[in-house]
Amino acid sequence: MLQATKNKYTVETLKPLNILYDHEHRLTQQDVDMANGYVELIERTRSEKIPQVGDRLIYVDRYGKYYGNALIEKRKNTDGLISICEIPYIPFIWEEYDGIGLSVSGGSFHHIDPLQLKFVRWTEGIFQDWGNCGACANGAVAFTAKVPLWSYSEPDPLYGDFTTETWRQYYLTKNTGPDARNLYQGFDKAFRTEEDFLQFLKDYEGTVFKGNQENHIVLWCFRHENRFLPQHEWDKIDVQAVERRLNFYPEQVKLVKDMDSRITYCYRIKPEIDNL
Repeated sequence: MLQATKNKYTVETLKPLNILYDHEHRLTQQDVDMANGYVELIERTRSEKIPQVGDRLIYVDRYGKYYGNALIEKRKNTDGLISICEIPYIPFIWEEYDGIGLSVSGGSFHHIDPLQLKFVRWTEGIFQDWGNCGACANGAVAFTAKVPLWSYSEPDPLYGDFTTETWRQYYLTKNTGPDARNLYQGFDKAFRTEEDFLQFLKDYEGTVFKGNQENHIVLWCFRHENRFLPQHEWDKIDVQAVERRLNFYPEQVKLVKDMDSRITYCYRIKPEIDNL
């Protein structure tokens, strides 16, 4: 059980979280007392064994989508499940008989069994409530409290251990029709030929899965990061230069893979700007 923090904030220490509020309404001791009361309430109702409303969650769905700051926003009394929000905005808070209640916007929402959650560590959760000016524009006061961080991954993942925490994911459609501009086309990725596609798989450690339809595929690969260097520093990188088409133009680059971070660094020569 966490030891609740008493009198966590003063007016000065709460201001950095509420700069706009203080500018428009002036942060007062009343606001500080409200925040401190909520901090103590939140922290004395937390547990490493039982997930509570307001706790944070690392959530991974069946499709490998990773959400590192999901929120437990409600407990369903009928079936014992909890409701979570994948990407929440700062939740509004109020006191309830057994802890806190939240009003949460964001999405998407899912219902999961709290018995399947695993405690990871303690973290800081952010909350808010209306300040001394009442419900009005920019009238909410934000504050943080220590809450448990849990983890949960949906069963039967479609792509094994691949998740968007460290991998890049593309959904592509293969079009072999005579009028197709690209053989593989996605929302933010395209390949004109099979050779281009295979070269990308090699450069970025790509793995391909079959999609839901006949001509659809799901591609998991390393992330891409550009690094621009002066010519003399670029020459020192002990990797063979290769030609790759960047921004529609061929360019000599050096590719270096970080296997731990799953990033392919693309070293490029920084353009020289003439002194005027």
